Amino acid sequence: MKYVKMLGLAAITAAALTAFVGAGTASATVLCKNNLNTNVCSERYSVGTKIEGKLVGVGKMDTSFKTIECNKGSASGTLEKEGSATSTPFGGGVGTLEECNCEVKIIKNGTLEIHWIEKSDNGTLTSSGAEATVSCNTIFGNVHCIYASNNTHAGVLVGGNPATEEFAVNAPRLTTSGLCAEQGTLTGKYEVTSPKPLYIAAS
Repeated sequence: MKYVKMLGLAAITAAALTAFVGAGTASATVLCKNNLNTNVCSERYSVGTKIEGKLVGVGKMDTSFKTIECNKGSASGTLEKEGSATSTPFGGGVGTLEECNCEVKIIKNGTLEIHWIEKSDNGTLTSSGAEATVSCNTIFGNVHCIYASNNTHAGVLVGGNPATEEFAVNAPRLTTSGLCAEQGTLTGKYEVTSPKPLYIAAS
């Protein structure tokens, strides 16, 4: 069975998840149980909370030689600590993507951070230190690529009941086949199955 492990709530294929947008500046980012006023969260999820999600629809990674598609997937990550002034870091979470038309394997989990977007229930996602390999049979023969994240923008976590992750990642390529694109563009959507509801907020 062909699969790809996932980083946190974001697809590790992106090396999972270079700019990030709209982080709050005055308060720490937290995961909130309500959205009455996300400028000040009155009831937050605690450190140690496990975040789980499932792929909705098809996850795609566009490369110069092939569009890689996966039809099934799940992901999880644990809130290790509330972040600095702008972020909530997660440890390297793992999961699976299955029913893919290429083989994709995780090398390193890396870490994932959420950065609150002011005046919203949402947060941007940033991935660092994750690596994954992609191996595809093409008209050029077998093409092997490695993609890695380095403070890489990984999409947006949209607060709600349930929350969703809309990922759109341009994962930089490490030195591998010359047929590999300099960046692998990953798109897709995850639904957070636990906890529910989930909103991104300032403390």
